[in-house]
Amino acid sequence: MTAIVHPAPLEHLRVGTNEVLVRLRGEDTGGALSVVEFTLPAGSMGATPHIHHGHSEEFVVIDGDVTFDLVDGGHAEAAIVGAGGTVTVPPGVGHGFRNASGAPARLIGLFRPAGYEQYFRDVHEMVTAGHMPTAEDLDRLRAKYDTTPA
Repeated sequence: MTAIVHPAPLEHLRVGTNEVLVRLRGEDTGGALSVVEFTLPAGSMGATPHIHHGHSEEFVVIDGDVTFDLVDGGHAEAAIVGAGGTVTVPPGVGHGFRNASGAPARLIGLFRPAGYEQYFRDVHEMVTAGHMPTAEDLDRLRAKYDTTPA
């Protein structure tokens, strides 16, 4: 399936203190792929470590430095990835990301297959309703998308 999506219809979501731009929706790709762009203010958490059981996730850092917290086989590691760097996370591997720097950062997230972009819509709905999600709220929402804490 060929998908051409022009910038005008893109979704802008507020997820905590971060902005998420849905660049490619699952319905645009027959469920094969979704693409989001994260904007992380200085010092912000992107996602606490978690495990996706049903999809892979790839990241491309566009601007700034992003710290990825990787947990695999009981081993934890933090890696700072700068602009142009990539991170590939297969299903079943714990990971999280944050902006520990003093400047904003932007990164692209690719989800295969699509579907996890709905999680960001769910969080956005809570935030726009005036509720800042707790860790328990986020765990409950993630569980809907076959994702658990790492």
